[in-house]
Amino acid sequence: MVDTLDGERQNILTDQRGMALLITVMTVSLLVAVTIMFHRKSWHSYLIAHNYKINTELKAIGESGINIGLALLVQDVSTNSYDSLLDSWGVIKQNELNSLFGAGKLELEVVDLSGRLQINWLVQTKAKDQGENGKEGENNTEGENNTEKEINTEEEIRDIVLQLLLSPSFSVEEDEAGGIVDALVDWIDEDERESDNGAESSYYQALKIPYECRNGPIQYIEELLLVRGIGPKLLFGKGEEKGLADYLTVYGEDGKININTADPLLLKSMNSQISDELADELQAFRTDEENEEQLENPSWYSKIASWPGDIVLNDNLITTQSTLFLIRSVGRSDTLFRQVTAVVNRIDKKTIKVLSRKVE
Repeated sequence: MVDTLDGERQNILTDQRGMALLITVMTVSLLVAVTIMFHRKSWHSYLIAHNYKINTELKAIGESGINIGLALLVQDVSTNSYDSLLDSWGVIKQNELNSLFGAGKLELEVVDLSGRLQINWLVQTKAKDQGENGKEGENNTEGENNTEKEINTEEEIRDIVLQLLLSPSFSVEEDEAGGIVDALVDWIDEDERESDNGAESSYYQALKIPYECRNGPIQYIEELLLVRGIGPKLLFGKGEEKGLADYLTVYGEDGKININTADPLLLKSMNSQISDELADELQAFRTDEENEEQLENPSWYSKIASWPGDIVLNDNLITTQSTLFLIRSVGRSDTLFRQVTAVVNRIDKKTIKVLSRKVE
C-alpha cells in the first residue's frame, strides 16, 4: 500500500516536471516566433526606408543629368552655328560623369530629334492653306509656287517613310508599306476622306474597341500604335533591333532633317540611289574631326570623293542646325535606377524650353 502511494506521488512529480518543461518549450517557441516576426517587420521597414533613400538619391542624380544636358546644349550653341555628332553633347564621356556622385552613377545621353523625320509633315495642311489663301496678282502666283514646293516636299517625305518601311531593317511588304503610309496620312489630315489604302474613323469605329481617327497632328510617338498596320514590334523594335520610333519624331515645325546627326538608314531612305557603301562613307565623313568645319554647309555630302553627281538631296528637307533634343538621364545604383527624360527646344543662345518631362 505504501509502495502504491509512493508511486502515485512520483508520477505526479514527474508529470509536473513534464508540464513545466512543456510550458517552457512553448514559451520559448512563442518568444522566438514573436522575435522573428518583429525582426521581419523591422527589416521590411528598414528596406522600405533604405529603398526610399536610394530612390530619392537616384532621382536627384537623374535630375542633375538633365541640367548637365541643358548646360551642354547652351554651351554648344554659343560655340558654333551648326550641330553634329562631334559637338560636346554628342561625345559625352561617361567615365567623367561617374565621378560626380558618390551614391550612384549617372548615365547621360542627348539625342538630336532634329536628326529624325518629322512625321506630322506627312500632311502640310497649314502650308497649303497659306498658299491657297494668297492674294491675287503677283502675290497669288508666289503663293501658288510655294504651295507646289510644299506639296513636292510632302510627297518626298511620304516616300522617305515608304523607303524606311521597305528597308531590310523592317522588311515590310510593298503593299503593306503603302497601306501604312496612307493610313498615317489619313490619321493626320483633317478630313474623313480615305486614301487609296488608308483608314479613317469608319475603320477604327468598327474595331472591337472602337475609337476615332485623330484627324490632326500626332501628339505622342506611342499614338502611332493606334494607326492601322503599326504594331509594337514595328514601332519600338525588339531587343537590339530598332523600331520606327528611332527614326521619327512628333516634334518640329519645318520638316527638315539634320544630315549631320540623322541615322544612316534615314539618310539612305532620302534617296533610293544611296547604297549601304555610300551611307557608310557619309557616316565616316561626318564623324571625322578633320571634316568638322565642312559640316556647316548642308551640301557637304557632295564633297565625298565617291559621291555620284546625279544624287542631290532636296534643300527643303535638309539642314545642319538642330533645335529639338531628347535628354535621357539615368541614376543607377546596383539593380536600382531612376530615369528622367526631357524633350527640349533650344530656341536661341539663352533660351531652352522644356516641351515634355517624364520620370520613371
